[in-house]
Amino acid sequence: MFSLRRTVIIVTAAAAVLAATPAVCADAPPNPHSLELARKLFNEMQMDQMMTNAMRQMAPAIIAQSRKANPNLTDEQARAINEAVTESMGDLMRKVIDRTAPLYAETFSEQELQDLVNFYDSPSGKAMIAKMPVMMSKMTPIVTELMPEMTADVTRRLCAKIDCTKVGAPGKPPA
Repeated sequence: MFSLRRTVIIVTAAAAVLAATPAVCADAPPNPHSLELARKLFNEMQMDQMMTNAMRQMAPAIIAQSRKANPNLTDEQARAINEAVTESMGDLMRKVIDRTAPLYAETFSEQELQDLVNFYDSPSGKAMIAKMPVMMSKMTPIVTELMPEMTADVTRRLCAKIDCTKVGAPGKPPA
């Protein structure tokens, strides 16, 4: 009986410690100045525009994959997919920025955030932002070209871990 009581006490104490851990370890909310700097950083980086442009540049690859999956896809349907993806990305980016600004404010010190804002406000930072769309447009074909290789590699690795023929996994391993 004593060992049962002792076990219950230990389990109860452990549960109390574990339950309290998230509250003790939880990060304090970011200070308002850091949050303001994080939002300013996103603005200086033109993050929303950069991500929207990246999606526009990826659209041909998305359409190509859609056509591959559905050869009967009409041009009208392809345009609709492109528009839907672009619109969705714009909405998503606003949410991402709203939700990640506190993360930046908690992760970087005020000085680090200020340094980042200063960089993106500098001639080099502005050049980086201005040249990023061109660079991304040049990277998109490279990524598109590498996608079948990556898909085959993922399939090969997956099928080495599980028997793809028994679970209906995506395809058979490449020979």
